[in-house]
Amino acid sequence: MCYAIPAKLVAIEGDKGIVDYFGEQRKVLLDLDDVKIGDYIFAQGGVMVRKIPEDEAQEILKTWKDIFFELKKTDEVMSKINTENMPENALAILQKINLRQMIKKDEMHTLLELTDPNELKVLYEIANHVRQREHGNASCVHGIIEFSNYCAGNCHYCGIRHDKNIPRYRMSIDEIIAAAKDAVDTHGFKALVLQSGEDYWYDDEKLITIVKAVRKLGTLVFVSCGSRSKETYKKLYEAGARAALMRFETSNPDVFATLRPGTTLADRIQLIKYLKEIGYVIATGFIIGLPGTTTDDLVNDILLTKVLSPDMYSFGPLIPTEDTPLASTSMVTKDLVLKTIAVSRFVDSNSNILVTTALETLDVEGRKEGLLAGANSLMLNITPMQYRKLYAIYDGKVTDNQEVTQSIQDTVDLLYSLGRAPTDIGFSCNTNTEGETNE
Repeated sequence: MCYAIPAKLVAIEGDKGIVDYFGEQRKVLLDLDDVKIGDYIFAQGGVMVRKIPEDEAQEILKTWKDIFFELKKTDEVMSKINTENMPENALAILQKINLRQMIKKDEMHTLLELTDPNELKVLYEIANHVRQREHGNASCVHGIIEFSNYCAGNCHYCGIRHDKNIPRYRMSIDEIIAAAKDAVDTHGFKALVLQSGEDYWYDDEKLITIVKAVRKLGTLVFVSCGSRSKETYKKLYEAGARAALMRFETSNPDVFATLRPGTTLADRIQLIKYLKEIGYVIATGFIIGLPGTTTDDLVNDILLTKVLSPDMYSFGPLIPTEDTPLASTSMVTKDLVLKTIAVSRFVDSNSNILVTTALETLDVEGRKEGLLAGANSLMLNITPMQYRKLYAIYDGKVTDNQEVTQSIQDTVDLLYSLGRAPTDIGFSCNTNTEGETNE
């Protein structure tokens, strides 16, 4: 299965290009030197990952053409809004969203406090409508390789925290590269997340070797290895990493300091901003349901994510985990996560919003419902099975026993049922920025 549709390069503007597929155009970063107008390329997250011969591209496009337009029809039907008996407050919000106006902080608070099933249904329908308006039926599918569960950190919510007594593992450089190669060559992934705890056994030299080798496979390389130095992240960017997954966890500095001993929210935010400045595609976000946080904090979490101007929102529920300081914390509801997805879609309409594995772990229907509440991105766990269960950042992770091939088929079937194409080209050529600020 191909997780990117080939696109034809139709214009070049400095280091950016405009690509076309089936009449839809997107902007991408031209990350290779030897490209010219008329070339066919694969792109992920707005970054060109490799060229593809024209005859091969045309063959793929021929296969995709009928499927693509049938999926679009399904998505358009599923993203329609039923305005009958729509609550007045929801209708007012829809009108603001259609005008691309920013909703206010008090409106965000109100939406996050909704409990009536009919109002929630409308909320999710509106968010899904906005998603379809901004992104069409594209839903990116990335693979994630969790290559080490050693961690120097002692975060209170995390199942691989330093002080927890669990079996530890480190994948060798060759194992990581082999897993990535299998993901690209066998399963067709065009974007891979390389994730670990804060494991400094992997020094700059090891990480650079890994990134260079994986980038040569023709894939977008995400790095997610914690609070490394700015110098390390700059070296990894120069080695070919073009995306970074780094959550700030909470916008509340006091909660952050309590739950992440020895670190500060200010330092974390500064590092995320630095990664953005040097060119990384950024995925960031927060944990929903941390003790000591309120609805106001959740509003601020969403707004801080927007301020950081990420390319992808990544947030999910706290899953209380055995033998951690937060083991007895109450579980958040699925609807709180879905409301957060929907409100995030309103606040940053053109964003990519990830349905995390934690949501699917919270509820078996979470992935589908998240996509129908405004989300448009997924990550599939492709960590080798002998290590999968050991990366236990929370209990009962739903992907622990899922074989890659079956996981891919289930995901494709789900996306097709919703009218979504499992692809991610780039950024819209007619992106609008909301001009109104939150108050």
